[in-house]
Amino acid sequence: MKREKRIFGAIAAFVMIFFLIILYRLYDIQILRHEELDRYSSSSEIIKTIKARRGAIYDRNGEVLAISEPRVDLAVDPNGIKDKRGIAALLASAAGFDAEEVFRTLSRKGNFRYLKKDVGYETVRAIQQERETALVRLRELERKRGLDDANEHDRKRLAQLASDLNYVIFVDGFKRIYPQGKLLANVIGWVSQHDGEGLGGLELSFNKHLSGGEVKIRRLYIPGSGEGALEIEKEMGATQAGDLHLTIDAAIQAIAEEELDKMVEKTKAKWGGVVVMDPASGRILAMANNPSFLPEEYRRYPLEKRRNHTVSDLFEPGSTMKVFSILAAMNENLMRPGELVNGHNGVFKFGGRLIHDTHGKGLMTLEEVVVHSSNIGTVQIVDRLSSEKLYDYFGRFGFGKRSGLQLPGESTREVRNYKKWYPIDKANLSFGQGLSVNMVQMVRALSVLYNGGVLWQPTIVDRVIDPVGGRTLFETVPSLTRLEFKYTVDKKMIGMMDTVVAKGTALQAALKGVKVGGKTGTSQKYDPVKKKYSWDEVVCSFVGAVPSDNPKLVMMVVIDEPQGKEYGGTVAAPVFREIARRSLPFFGVYVEKDAKEITPIPEMAAEDMTAPIEGGIEGKEVSAVDVVVVPQLEGLGVSRAAYAVNQAGLDVVISGASSGVVKKQSPAAGEIVPYGTAVIIESEEEKEEPNPTEGGE
Repeated sequence: MKREKRIFGAIAAFVMIFFLIILYRLYDIQILRHEELDRYSSSSEIIKTIKARRGAIYDRNGEVLAISEPRVDLAVDPNGIKDKRGIAALLASAAGFDAEEVFRTLSRKGNFRYLKKDVGYETVRAIQQERETALVRLRELERKRGLDDANEHDRKRLAQLASDLNYVIFVDGFKRIYPQGKLLANVIGWVSQHDGEGLGGLELSFNKHLSGGEVKIRRLYIPGSGEGALEIEKEMGATQAGDLHLTIDAAIQAIAEEELDKMVEKTKAKWGGVVVMDPASGRILAMANNPSFLPEEYRRYPLEKRRNHTVSDLFEPGSTMKVFSILAAMNENLMRPGELVNGHNGVFKFGGRLIHDTHGKGLMTLEEVVVHSSNIGTVQIVDRLSSEKLYDYFGRFGFGKRSGLQLPGESTREVRNYKKWYPIDKANLSFGQGLSVNMVQMVRALSVLYNGGVLWQPTIVDRVIDPVGGRTLFETVPSLTRLEFKYTVDKKMIGMMDTVVAKGTALQAALKGVKVGGKTGTSQKYDPVKKKYSWDEVVCSFVGAVPSDNPKLVMMVVIDEPQGKEYGGTVAAPVFREIARRSLPFFGVYVEKDAKEITPIPEMAAEDMTAPIEGGIEGKEVSAVDVVVVPQLEGLGVSRAAYAVNQAGLDVVISGASSGVVKKQSPAAGEIVPYGTAVIIESEEEKEEPNPTEGGE
């Protein structure tokens, strides 16, 4: 019995001691070491998620157009820093920051705040040196601890400094670099400085392929000898970014931009554009815009300068449209061999209205109608087609439909259904008034003549490649439709366009020793206030192919609102000539060097002017194009702005977050644009905390 009591007492004592140990541990954890263990327990907390390396963008020859390079961002954990004034002063001294700005950042709540993105090596080294110096001095004082109490104050100060500096965080990230500067900027687009997401151009439309996996930054607190230590762990996401390989040729692109810039500057035009396509494949080789911008500094430029006018702006094609309307009549065998068309000395009544030619002609052959760009001759030829058939041919050439190019913001406007046409509409449409096109639509339509009738879906992205494994993640397989040409009408039209360059309105597009074919256009802009076309504001254009007997390039040049009395033959054709002259050697085609610069006869150059219908514009009856006043969007919520744009009959492209407030818009409020034009709105991005050197993001 006594033995059992002793065993029971021993067990009771053991349980009591164990219980006391548990109570002490709870007291130690909850009271004595609460702050330390609280920080330790949060060691696996994700404090920031950033994007991994973004995919690169290359031209068709492997030339780098956009790439992400490593950078270091400087951040802090305000919750971990005790001596905020001291750290603010130290960072101000070491990195040149404003001490008060740093202090305000350290005083905010949270465990992760950026101070500055993309800090230099000198800044990183200066801060690291401060920490190393503090630790060396602290270790010296630790060895003297208990022997020289006079240094205790310095030891505690250095211990706190070393601990606080552990909460100054260096984050490895990436910055987007565009090595070619402005080259192809309006097409490539730009990325957010905040989170690296694509906001415009290809960076936006192919963002899901270019975006890398997420990097999750974790805070790991490790107890140390009095001062503690903070480490940053990174966890890589699984998604692999892809590299974009474009159909663009950087060399041809550079030539196109250089020649376009010269003409836009010379004529003080509103904007200019060049699109170069390979007619055999539908691949876009160059797409130049003026104005342009530096993608790395996109915030310095208004949205209008970042706009890709070649796809986002609609215009009336004017005389360039005569190629397709006359070709339709030829393809239906509605012209007799050797037939002459009466030019009526420059004045002709059709649909109850008078139509004019710039220079009156008498009897003309079909070739002369094309070469002299006769509105009257064109109308008489095209009138042999039914309205339904003409409307059908416009659709076959792709007008009124999106081209399917892999870029955001392509504008389009349907050709009004033939059942709703007024008598004069057939005349308007036949010579390029009453419908709106973009440059890509015109280039691919002309390519149909030079490739045997293939209407390509144009391509600008060839493929997306996994840079690690080499796998093809995406490859463009362009679709196509065919248009059957009868009676070799395509060859006949090509011959007539050769004559336009050799003897007609496009003398300035000629190259010695190389055949060039094309058509000029000078379309007046419609003034909705005066309800008539303006003689002062015109769109000058030239669309052509070279060499026309074995085309390597089909190209369109547009100069919008050049100052002075200019025409497609005087401002657009010379740009075409110079781009072709400098680009053809890449294809083994050489222009004879002693070619003389041809100065066109002004009267001949002016013949591509699409003259207005006499009597003005009255309602829908003879309106060439429906126009819309762009609404005021800045300051509106994105959803409300999108609704307003759609209600106005325009398309909308959202650059940035789909929520928030509209920060910028292009075109500007109050500007008059064709129905169906794309309005690009840039929403307010989520703002980063202000940083002391850049004023925040």
